[in-house]
Amino acid sequence: MIINRIFQIFIFSACLILISASLTIAGTVTDGPTATPVDFIGSVKTVSGETFLIRKDMRTPVSVGDHLYQGDTLVTSSGSSVGIIFRDDTMLSMGPKSEVRIDEFVFNPADDAMAFLAHVGKGTAQFITGQMSKIAPERMSVETPLATIGIRGTRFLVKVD
Repeated sequence: MIINRIFQIFIFSACLILISASLTIAGTVTDGPTATPVDFIGSVKTVSGETFLIRKDMRTPVSVGDHLYQGDTLVTSSGSSVGIIFRDDTMLSMGPKSEVRIDEFVFNPADDAMAFLAHVGKGTAQFITGQMSKIAPERMSVETPLATIGIRGTRFLVKVD
């Protein structure tokens, strides 16, 4: 009888631990500023040479297929390049020794929620705009250290020395 009672307490405790762990894991996926898979704003399509992603002060090498999130910064080394496609089909190509931060990207035309703001800190970046520029071009802009560019066309190149 005592062994049966100890076994019941053990099973009950194990269930509580499993429930607590699953609630903790679920909370880390949905709470706070951490991006979840549905929050990604674009993907890496091509990489040549050394290209790095800076996210939350962590620098990691970029690979084809990596997802990008708001606030991410891409940095290319000498002789390197990277190609990105955003969820609205906007394309970004970065040349060697370049740095681009994606400050804001929202594309939800059903709710009239659209915004694109990128900051080119140095180097070259070519943009070929996607769906957002056709629907709401006034909501797209690119900043440099000295200027802000309003997007009204479909293809443009930014060079920052």
